[in-house]
Amino acid sequence: MNTDSDKNKKRVAIIGGGLAGLSAAESLLRCHADRFAVTLLESKRVTGGRAGSFERADGADGNHSDVVDYCQHVAMGCCTNLIGLMNRCELMDTWQRYDELTFLHPDHPPSRFGPAKWLPAPLHLALAISQLNHLTWQQHRSIRHGLLRLMRTRSEDLRDVTAENWLIRVGQERSTIRDFWDVILVSALGEESKHVSMAAARKVLIDGFARCKGASDILVPTQPLSKLIGQQLTGAIRDLGAIIRTQSTVDSVIDSPRGVRLADADLPCDHVISAVPWHVVERLLSEPAVASSIRNLQTIKQFPTSSITGLHLWFDRPITDLPHAVLVGTISQWLFRDPVAAESSDRIDGHYYQVVISASRQAKTMGKTELVQQVCGELRRLFPAAGNAQLIRSQVVTDPNSVFSVRPEVESTRPPAHTALPWFHLAGDWIATTWPATMEGAVISGIMAASSVMENEGIAGIQPDPGLSDGLLSKWLIK
Repeated sequence: MNTDSDKNKKRVAIIGGGLAGLSAAESLLRCHADRFAVTLLESKRVTGGRAGSFERADGADGNHSDVVDYCQHVAMGCCTNLIGLMNRCELMDTWQRYDELTFLHPDHPPSRFGPAKWLPAPLHLALAISQLNHLTWQQHRSIRHGLLRLMRTRSEDLRDVTAENWLIRVGQERSTIRDFWDVILVSALGEESKHVSMAAARKVLIDGFARCKGASDILVPTQPLSKLIGQQLTGAIRDLGAIIRTQSTVDSVIDSPRGVRLADADLPCDHVISAVPWHVVERLLSEPAVASSIRNLQTIKQFPTSSITGLHLWFDRPITDLPHAVLVGTISQWLFRDPVAAESSDRIDGHYYQVVISASRQAKTMGKTELVQQVCGELRRLFPAAGNAQLIRSQVVTDPNSVFSVRPEVESTRPPAHTALPWFHLAGDWIATTWPATMEGAVISGIMAASSVMENEGIAGIQPDPGLSDGLLSKWLIK
């Protein structure tokens, strides 16, 4: 695990090469490369975890292929810890930033949703809401009233109530919940308002949209995630001194001798960070002393999940020049134009688009052929250029465990990064980061786990970035 020069360093094994594990490794080595020797163990061929890609072969000889992401990932301007990680690793030039969204409804004109640059936060969103053409002026007024009530309600007062129940309580009609609140929340949280905690919803709506200018900006990767995270981010962290071992499956975390057990050997270490998903962590904890160090482990492994479906569609011609769009009144929720095509000269024939459906329970009840047909029909209603476009090929990818469902009972059970064992630590977007299941939450969890390691070694811990600074009006209006 270590070279001779590392013999005086504390050995840290990180299980899992997703963003949480990579963030933990980067935090430890950025702050204390002289104190820690870090080995990251990833069971798959490449790092990245759920932020990954697949290769779609084409042609009889199979010599041509597209590398596309399983599901389109986006960040927001409020994701300051993810942005900080990308900046430190000199990767922000691989993201395209947009300060407005386009909302499309099959029965209404397109809508531009962008903050007013001349108004301070949170007033900068007032006009944007009025520009949503699929909503009535009464709904615009109701939404503004609901947002004001939300600003004046503390997060800790919302943990035990679902978003739907709270919204109804403050006067939101079900049609408004369906056509506005759920449009935002389902995309951001991967779950419907009838299930999610209102505290999680407030995190998205206030921190993600209302609190600061620039918070609601959308950042889209311009490279496949397998390259951005699996190669470039991983390479930057390797350059800091981390040992990255792929195709290294950990069988269990062991207490004596302390370390991790692989298929071919035991790997001794001073600290272990488990950065695997909530539904996998118990499998690593065959020793009772380790398993009992995590409170509510049996509840955690049964966290309800929500699926996300990505439809990968190749047409014979472009159907829109929009880089992305929010789709309302359809089973489709987001459309993304290929962000990679403009930078690549060796793409296979066809114009690639991806449709994303979060909380895709309804989509899962449909056959793949039926789902593709319905989505293509929706696209033809929304985009005139799609009317004559022919679908060349398609692929439907659904991850049933895409995200944990941020329900009130889940929020109260999410564990901290530290456990009852001073050498065993947790990372993953499912721990108590205050963020929902997002890339930002994963990065924050890695920082928290690294801080837990430091503190147990008598070193001052580090804190995640607190986020964008509030303006004076936001400080006054938002509790």
